[in-house]
Amino acid sequence: MIDKKHMQILKRAACTAAALLFFCTAACSIFASRPVQEMSDTGAAIKAAKEVQADTLAPEHYRLANEYWFKAKNEYRFKNFKEARDYAQKARKAAEQAEFDAIRAGANRSDISETPPPPPPQPTPYDYPAPTGTPFEAAEKKNSPPPPAQEPAPAPAPSVP
Repeated sequence: MIDKKHMQILKRAACTAAALLFFCTAACSIFASRPVQEMSDTGAAIKAAKEVQADTLAPEHYRLANEYWFKAKNEYRFKNFKEARDYAQKARKAAEQAEFDAIRAGANRSDISETPPPPPPQPTPYDYPAPTGTPFEAAEKKNSPPPPAQEPAPAPAPSVP
């Protein structure tokens, strides 16, 4: 029979082992390196393959590269960095092979970057209303008596020839 003191020692040892296991697992996940460079290289390789029309001249390798690239991005989102790195390397190799096959088939490199955007429209200045006077002039006009009414000028008399 295990006495109370031995039971406490076993509990403490089990808790210590569990804590140590937790921290080791957490440390491994924290220090796992992200395949940032591999992902960037793969994106550049797929873009280079697209520039030489690999999607039409070497469709099987280009399709395979895009599938692996999609899987690599999904694994990266789920923080499965080892799988993301593996898929990214496979995608890069397939994209490079597609580019090579397309160039061998007679493709010319063309720039697929977007055409430069048109220049922005010139701003039209705001047409401010013409000033009607100063606030002092407006108050003075309001407080002054109205001018005397003028009678209409007499109509000219008809001339008799």
